[in-house]
Amino acid sequence: MVSVLLASYNGEKYIREQLDSILSQTFSDLSIVISDDLSTDKTPAIIREYEEQYPGRVKCLRNSKRSGSAQNNFFRLLTSVSDDYVMLCDQDDVWLSDKVEVTLREMKRLETEWGKEIPLLVHGDLSVTDKAGRILHKSMADFQKIAVHDNRFSHYLVENNITGNTVMVNRAFMRFLADVPEECVMHDWWLGLLASCFGRISYIDRPLVLYRQHGKNQMGSKSGKEQYAERVQNQDAVRENYRKMFVQAQTFLKLYGNEMSREQRAVLEHFVGLSGKNRAEKIYTIWKYKLMKSTHMRTLGQMFSI
Repeated sequence: MVSVLLASYNGEKYIREQLDSILSQTFSDLSIVISDDLSTDKTPAIIREYEEQYPGRVKCLRNSKRSGSAQNNFFRLLTSVSDDYVMLCDQDDVWLSDKVEVTLREMKRLETEWGKEIPLLVHGDLSVTDKAGRILHKSMADFQKIAVHDNRFSHYLVENNITGNTVMVNRAFMRFLADVPEECVMHDWWLGLLASCFGRISYIDRPLVLYRQHGKNQMGSKSGKEQYAERVQNQDAVRENYRKMFVQAQTFLKLYGNEMSREQRAVLEHFVGLSGKNRAEKIYTIWKYKLMKSTHMRTLGQMFSI
């Protein structure tokens, strides 16, 4: 009923703890599908061990070449399954014991309200931990000041509210994932764009994942102030991020412009056209079409950075 998709690469330190946390869930009707990106450490041997110990419940794709990135690895997984519900999973976190049960319950509620034919996405909060699993910040959403309840398409054009390792999507969502463009910035942001445009999004206001920080994934541990300071100090990176954001939006328009509502297409076209406007026109367009980020400060920064 539920497929848990785990993207792995050189994860020998933590992958056992993650797999054990999934296999001990209160909801047991699930399988784990792993895509290992040709790890060079002991990760493949650990995965084989779990495949042998849990035949039918744990299986790994047989990849002959690297995908090249975490997002490509996840999209490779997403095109490999056709279950009723799909969840995404990082290799170095720990799931709380009722994560699947709570997320599936919310998904079922959405299906009752909107129907199973509508693409639905459920995501939730995380607790940020150190390498040893000690909680540093109970709520990542609060710590980073993320507007997790703002599900407008215009918001997802300029900012991603979704952390991929908390996501569940339903079968109706899968038609959008058969051919994902390389221009998407990150897999969870692309999922947010799709869901905000064509489906429904629900947020579980409770941490269901222990999100481990260990040097190679420090982004999640940075506060809003720290991220703002980084942007001020590295304007080249800011410009590159906006460039990628516009390329992603242009690709979305090219792929789905004919399927969108008139209002959504208008918002997207005005956003894509921002780069050709003067400063006053940019500020007016951002304000008029509610192309707002999670905080006033971030939106103000966007108005003078684009």
